Amino acid sequence: MNPFSNQIKDVFPDTVSIGKARNSALEQLSETEFPSPQQEIWKYSKIFNLDLESLNPSFNSPDDKKTEPSFLDIKDSGLISINDGWLGNPKSGDFLDSSQGYLGSLANMGNELSHIEENFDKPKDFFDCLNRAYNPETLVIHVPDGVRHESPIYIKIQSVTSGLVACPRIVVNLGENSEVKIVEHHLSGNAVSLSVPVLDVHVGQNSRLKHCVIQDLGEETWQVSKQNFELEKNSYVEMFTAAFGGDYARSEIRCNLKGRGSEAYSAAAYFGTKEQTLDFRTFQKHEAPDTTSKLLFKGALDEDSRSIYSGLIKVLPEAIRTKAQQTNRNIKLSENAWAESVPNLEIETNDVVCNHASTVSGIDEEQLFYLESKGVETSVAERLIIAGFFDEVISKVFDSLLVEEATSILTKALQNRSESRDIQ
Repeated sequence: MNPFSNQIKDVFPDTVSIGKARNSALEQLSETEFPSPQQEIWKYSKIFNLDLESLNPSFNSPDDKKTEPSFLDIKDSGLISINDGWLGNPKSGDFLDSSQGYLGSLANMGNELSHIEENFDKPKDFFDCLNRAYNPETLVIHVPDGVRHESPIYIKIQSVTSGLVACPRIVVNLGENSEVKIVEHHLSGNAVSLSVPVLDVHVGQNSRLKHCVIQDLGEETWQVSKQNFELEKNSYVEMFTAAFGGDYARSEIRCNLKGRGSEAYSAAAYFGTKEQTLDFRTFQKHEAPDTTSKLLFKGALDEDSRSIYSGLIKVLPEAIRTKAQQTNRNIKLSENAWAESVPNLEIETNDVVCNHASTVSGIDEEQLFYLESKGVETSVAERLIIAGFFDEVISKVFDSLLVEEATSILTKALQNRSESRDIQ
C-alpha cells in the first residue's frame, strides 16, 4: 500500500461532483502500483529512488510563507499564483467578465460549465491518480466561442513547503473560434519536495492556443509533470517547454489530434548540470485525416547530468494524409554527461509523411575551429555555438518575457561552466 492511500481529509473546497471524483481517484490510487523499472514508459528513469513515504500531501494553503521570486512578478495584472497546489487570487482585468470567459476555481465554476470536465480522460497511472486525489483546487481557464484574448495569462506555480507533495492542476477549455496564450513558471526553493502538476487542455474547432512552460525548480525538488492536449477540427496549438531545474524532472506531453486538419507544434530547450536528470516523454497521436504535428527538442548536458527523451508518433488507420515529425538533438558538454534518445513510429495507414531523428554528440569541432581561427577564445566560441544551438527553438517563442528569462538562465549556466573550467 502506498503512503497516500488513506490520507484524505475534509479540508478541500469541494463540490459534490469534485468530491466524488476525488474519492474515485483515491480508490484507484490505492489499487495502482508505483512505477517499476520493468515498465517501458519508465525505462532509464530514476523515479524508483524517490522516497515517497517521507513526503506528505498539501492540506493547508501556505499563505503566510515566503515564496520564490519569479520573472513574472513584474506583471501588474494577469498573474495567477498557485502555491503547493492552492490558488491565490486571480488578477486578470476584464478577463473575469462573464462574456470573456471564466478564470478561477473549479469549485466556483457553476453548473453551466460543468460539462468541461467531460472532455478529459480519467486518471491513467499512479501520478494521475495522485494529482486528482490530492489537488486542493483546480484552476479553470474557459474561453467561450468566438472570444480571442491578445494578452497572455501568466501563472506562477510554486512548491513552497518542504516535505510536501504539491499537486497543482489546470484545466483549459477553448470553445470554437477562440484564442488564448498561457505562460507557466514552475519554481521552488532548495528544500526536498515533489511537484505533480497536471494540465488538461481541450481546444475547440478552429481555435488557437499558445502555451509555454519554464521550469526552474530548486536542486532538491522532484517533478512529474503531465500535459494533455485534445485538438478538434482545424484547431492549432503551439507548445514550448524550457527545463533547467530540479533533481529529477519528468515532463510527459500527450497530444491527441482528434479533428480533421488539426495542427500541433511542440518545442523544448533543456540544460542539465551537476547530477540532474531531465526526462521527456512525448506522444503525438493522429486520429483524423489531414493532421499535422512537428516536434523539436534540443538539450545540452554538462557535468554528471542525464537526459532521457522517448517519443511516439502514432497514426491510426483513418488518419490518412498525416504529416508528422519528431526530432531530438543533444550536445554533451562533459565526458560524464549521458543522454538517451528513443524516437518511435507506429503507423497504421500508408498515405502519410512521417519521420523521426535523434542525435547525441559533442560540440561541433568544425564550428569551434572556425571561430577559434577568427581569434575567438575557446570558452567564448563554445558559448556562442551552444547559444546558437538553442536559438532555433527559443527565438520563436511568442512571449518576450519568457525568451528573456530562458536566455538569461542559459547565459548564466554557460558562464558558470566557463568559469569552473578556467579554475581547473
